[in-house]
Amino acid sequence: MKLKSDKIYPESGVELNSFSAGNYDKVMNIASLGLYCGFIRKAIKAMNIQDGDKILDLGCGTGRNACVMAKYLNGDGKITGMDVSSIMEKQFRKKCTQHQNVEFIRQRIDQPFDISEKFDKIFISFVIHGFPHQVRQTVLENVSKHLKPGGAFFMLDFAEFNMNAMPSLFHFIFKNIECKYAFDFIERDWKRILTGYHFSGFEEFFFFKNYVRLLKAKKLNVNKENSVRIAVPTNDGINIFPKMLGMAKDMFIYEIENGAQFKLIEKRTNPYQSTMQHLKTLDVYETIRDCSIIISAHIGKKGIKRLEEKGMKLFFRKGNIQEVLTGVIKKLKNDRSQKEK
Repeated sequence: MKLKSDKIYPESGVELNSFSAGNYDKVMNIASLGLYCGFIRKAIKAMNIQDGDKILDLGCGTGRNACVMAKYLNGDGKITGMDVSSIMEKQFRKKCTQHQNVEFIRQRIDQPFDISEKFDKIFISFVIHGFPHQVRQTVLENVSKHLKPGGAFFMLDFAEFNMNAMPSLFHFIFKNIECKYAFDFIERDWKRILTGYHFSGFEEFFFFKNYVRLLKAKKLNVNKENSVRIAVPTNDGINIFPKMLGMAKDMFIYEIENGAQFKLIEKRTNPYQSTMQHLKTLDVYETIRDCSIIISAHIGKKGIKRLEEKGMKLFFRKGNIQEVLTGVIKKLKNDRSQKEK
């Protein structure tokens, strides 16, 4: 367990010092005025755990949540808790000793890992908000990698809200207790972000005057061999947006099937249209990361490099979307034919 001075993320609140880790449950009980246990039970009940579920609990902490979830399982179900802290591991094993179907893995969740197992449900509670956003992306990649198609991801954390609109007392507590990364977390559209990791079917359960949310997301089956998704920036739904990719109002998502036919499957609003923040192209990428192709009139040189590093194929075109799509599909077919010769 790293001491505060050795933190990987100095401004984070999820890397605890030895005292906080050893007294975590007590701290949470006091901070919630004794409401935390009842709240966790309600949140876990909303997960609709089936008796044979295989569940991965990321950043599992002391095992209090795992013990509640284990009560819903039979002999076929299993819970795997994952945490980096040796102090948490000791508490976890002690708390869960009576549950034969609960195990612990010592592992960082903010770095890529592979435990060669797929789960029915993955749960993360008040952890992901404490990471820089680029690290959260790694956590979500780990989630997507280890969740079965059709499985459910549950993110129990702060909801999306305007901190400045909070009542004075709540504002004071949140601003002075929570870490810097939490301020960024509450401003992001998490359903839209998760869409980019092949999730849909969202459900929300709110607690503590809607400042806390259990967000459920279902993983799509994305293993369709003959399907390709294309993102097109547009303001009118007819023509490709003529300026920079990130300045477009909407992203139209088209799907190509069997390498020939295309159809519009979704319209996504670009939340970064008017922003000027650093690495804007990567922010926009979050909204379309389930696509493998982008058709755009303009992308900056640095943006092109970043998108290509993410595996995106780029086509630079202007004009009518339908006409351009027809031409792009024809080119893709020709390129494929040339490779097969």
